[in-house]
Amino acid sequence: MRADVVVVGGGPAGASAAIRLAREGICVCVVDRSRFPRAKPCGEFLSPGATPILEELGVREAVEAAGARQLDRVRIVAHGAAVELDFPDDEGAPPWGFSLSRLALDAILLDAARAAGAQVLEESRVDEVRFEPERVVVAARSADGEPLAIEARLVIGAGGRNCPVARALGLQRRDARARFDLLAHWSGRPGDAGGNDPVCELRVSGGRYVAVAPIEKGRWNVNCVVSRSALRAEPDPGALYRRVVGAGTSPAAGPDEDVVTSDVTPLRARRATSDRALLIGDAALFLDPFTGQGIFLALRSAAMAAAVIARALAAGHADRDSLAGYEEVRAAEFVARRRVSRALQAVIRRPAAARGVIGALQQDPRLARTLAAATGDLTPSERVWSTGFAVRLLAAGLRPRSA
Repeated sequence: MRADVVVVGGGPAGASAAIRLAREGICVCVVDRSRFPRAKPCGEFLSPGATPILEELGVREAVEAAGARQLDRVRIVAHGAAVELDFPDDEGAPPWGFSLSRLALDAILLDAARAAGAQVLEESRVDEVRFEPERVVVAARSADGEPLAIEARLVIGAGGRNCPVARALGLQRRDARARFDLLAHWSGRPGDAGGNDPVCELRVSGGRYVAVAPIEKGRWNVNCVVSRSALRAEPDPGALYRRVVGAGTSPAAGPDEDVVTSDVTPLRARRATSDRALLIGDAALFLDPFTGQGIFLALRSAAMAAAVIARALAAGHADRDSLAGYEEVRAAEFVARRRVSRALQAVIRRPAAARGVIGALQQDPRLARTLAAATGDLTPSERVWSTGFAVRLLAAGLRPRSA
């Protein structure tokens, strides 16, 4: 088979890149080892900043029709203190985000890629990515074991943390402190709070936290992030999950399915481009899921990449120099985003610091609005960073507070 671009991975990053490229008349082939719809461990929250991107892709109506919930605020409960952050409504996007299962979202995006003209190969596992002087060859196997070779001018690595393209390039660097997510869906809301509020709740205790958000069909996404040592100390991940998450609103409340464990150790690529190759989504940058920005980063990086690729291929090039514009826009936007995320992580897991930050957020509406806008992807992180947000956040966490 031949294509202009092969996209390895059919999740939000890969599918949305394929939509954009196919609309430009570029021959695109998407390869994924799964058959869609399929479940995927994830917080399943699309921040408010993702809504304009869904509109650009032409899938917002389908997302709403699938039953996506609108969440207009984040509630943070940390070490005995609590604060609610409302998403601001004057940043060029709706003041709410969507919450929708990956089972539904990914299928919607992949169907849109097909409709745009992309070829989609499901249940095809990539075995090798070979870079040759004038082409790249993606070697895969179909579900029945038949070999398949796809020749292309360029390959996009959109296969997540374990992306075959990223592995072939050897560019990923993982943080030393490994972290794991334990996730299941519930029919009833866990915890003491009742109701069905349109809110994403984050409960922090020590070095772990629990995230709870409603999704479609009256269900709840309930996940907790723990350290490697905590996971090693408990031979049954399900038992650890139940102990960390706590009880439901009724004695019968609990997970509807087996608990799934996934690696959520932050990672980043030393660079995201090479000759005839480019990395997007989690394959290039994975932040701690506490800030809930993973799907936005996937959609945003795909938009950046597609624009650069279309220009490069139109000029007859696919080398690293022709793709350098992608590195530049990524650095401008994502480096600051990573810094903001790390600054928040630096204080929120420490009891005294977290209580100090929450107290400051309660007393300083401007600081609270800045944090809500940043975590909601409603304002560029470089603007947040340049205004001294991280310094103010750290100062709040370190400031002595009266009893």
